[in-house]
Amino acid sequence: MARCLPLHLSLALFLPLTVPCVLTAQNRAASEESTAASPVEFSARISCADAAQVIDDQAAGRSIDSPVFHFESRSHADEALRELTNLALGSPQCAAAYGVRALLKWRLMATNYVPKDAPGQRTGMRWNEDAIYDLVLGAGKGDRYAGTLGVVATQLLLPRQPTLPWMVRLVGPDLLRSLAVPSSVADTVRHFQRGHLAAWLWEPLVADSAFHSYIAAGGDSIRGNFEIARIQMALGVEGAEQGYYAAATQPDSAILEALGHDLAFVADSAELDSFAQLQPAERATWLRSFWEGRDLDALQDRGTRLADHYERIGYARQNYRLLTYPRRYELNELWQNPHAEYDDRGLMYIRHGMPDDTAAALRAGACPNVSWLYRRADGNLIFHFVARENPDDWRLVETLANAGGERGASTRVSQAGPAKRCAPIDGLAESRAELDPMYRRLAVSDNHRNWQRELDFTTRSREVGTTTDSDQLQFGDVLGVAWRAYGLLGEGPGRGRILVLSSVAAEDLVPISQQPLGYGFRMRLVARSGPQAIEVDTVRRLAVREAPQPGQMLTFATELPVAAGDWWVGVVVRQPADSSGQFGRDQDVAVPAAGGALALSDIVLGTAVGGRAWEAPDGPFPLSATGSYAKGEPLPVYYEVAGAVTGSELTTDIAFALDDDNGERTTINFSEQATGAVQRFRRELDTRRLDEGRYTLSVTVRTADGSSQTRRTQVFIREE
Repeated sequence: MARCLPLHLSLALFLPLTVPCVLTAQNRAASEESTAASPVEFSARISCADAAQVIDDQAAGRSIDSPVFHFESRSHADEALRELTNLALGSPQCAAAYGVRALLKWRLMATNYVPKDAPGQRTGMRWNEDAIYDLVLGAGKGDRYAGTLGVVATQLLLPRQPTLPWMVRLVGPDLLRSLAVPSSVADTVRHFQRGHLAAWLWEPLVADSAFHSYIAAGGDSIRGNFEIARIQMALGVEGAEQGYYAAATQPDSAILEALGHDLAFVADSAELDSFAQLQPAERATWLRSFWEGRDLDALQDRGTRLADHYERIGYARQNYRLLTYPRRYELNELWQNPHAEYDDRGLMYIRHGMPDDTAAALRAGACPNVSWLYRRADGNLIFHFVARENPDDWRLVETLANAGGERGASTRVSQAGPAKRCAPIDGLAESRAELDPMYRRLAVSDNHRNWQRELDFTTRSREVGTTTDSDQLQFGDVLGVAWRAYGLLGEGPGRGRILVLSSVAAEDLVPISQQPLGYGFRMRLVARSGPQAIEVDTVRRLAVREAPQPGQMLTFATELPVAAGDWWVGVVVRQPADSSGQFGRDQDVAVPAAGGALALSDIVLGTAVGGRAWEAPDGPFPLSATGSYAKGEPLPVYYEVAGAVTGSELTTDIAFALDDDNGERTTINFSEQATGAVQRFRRELDTRRLDEGRYTLSVTVRTADGSSQTRRTQVFIREE
């Protein structure tokens, strides 16, 4: 018989550990060819001591070669199974014989023999399945080989791509109990496999304890701490990421593979290729940038997205684990993940977290179905999942109509030949009415136009949802917040400022004190420009003489010194008094630079009827929270100019253009001499001649040499 080379079996999340080989598809043929030429002759006889040695060697990763494995015919195999059964059941009983019988059955997978009604065989069951039952049976005897047999069973059940996930779920709890008992195998091996199995089953506290015991017993501390870090990040343990980043710097291909496996749930192919090409010393920096960049995009604290990623993986293991794979697809299924560990709900959950709302239509005879809604500022996402042939395998479908066996507006062609279709569902569209108004329309009229709108919506949802990931901020309630960000000139060459204005609606305010009347907020401001990132976390306490009235807003400003350039700005405002909050992001701010060519700041909108005063460099300037003005109300503006030569003529055009595409403009002109490196201008604009509507307000400055700069903003004029 050909000797087996060591086979790599995985850590809790596919981190390889060298363990002994069992017969695989790649070496089966060679094994069969070499059996006749082997110097070891077949013998069905084996002592309990020899059986124990075989199991110890298998668990410890040593090469094994016993005469019982050198069968040359079906009769040899039957004889060996019979003798091992007699040994196992004899007096005294030999638990190790169950293990050898299991290893023999695992090798019989390489033959065309079929289990029959004979001692040591179970009809109607595959050899590999029967082998696992033998190992569990032997481990359940509770003798000194219980843990060793549990190790062997875990090794066989959990390679990189488990072939019997349903059996892991079925017998895993029994194996965990066996692995907790000291046995003939080294404690490092036993604890390691216990942690591996517990992590797969998502028993995180058991896994954490097992990997700590693995390190204490003399196991590899880097690998052990790596597994502990991933488990503890899922549990929200502070500082757990240190082991993750420390392991990333190690020149260990197994760690690289494990990290890549975890990243693949959310990273695209280009990002994965980039990571794979890094030197070990570069990986931690790359990973920090990858995860913390997502934190900044989502306005979360650094470290949040990484911890959430592992929490989501743990939740998916517990709730969305596939028990049979690889998955088989019809040609018309659009999102195909044949080797996924989780169903499509799990894959979507790892990308986007818990949905904001769900809906289902449970009917007798209908396919199990559910729809998930994610509310997003840039457009909600809705996903429809259906379990057709396998109640444990939920697939993302193209349109809600698929849940009822229909196509809706889809024109995609089904696979030729028979295909599983779901039964029609009464009230299907109505069951989703709370997710989006389009389903109310479909419940009233399921015409092609309405189904086409639904298909357009779900197509966009699928394209966004399957290629991005998110970590949406959550609040106890929605806080009505309006905000603006302005780019202003700085104090020196190449410097600028960002002025952020946050305004909270009076209807949502909850005071933190009555005498004096005051309100409190927690604010997080994130500004990014290329690799630069600035984070500001503040607590704001605002005292007022009287409570703002309905329709009014309470406003506060934050000023941030930055380098000149293009910045992305986002803001989170929380009101701890009632756990409400809101965020705004994706606002681009162009910060001008002083000390060179002509430069113009953004147009800061003010108000003449109240408003919190901003301490501008030339004195207080009351800020407008909304940019909305009653017709005839003065419209104060503030802007800054730099780069005009002292004493030269500076011309300014201020124009209102109604946003109705008719080209109507109202323009005001000013002319004055430039007086310094930075000039600050305040104008009070007359709105009496403006009609109601939304306007683009523009300021253009020109110098005598022909240089010019323009800035624009939006204002709304309403009737008095």
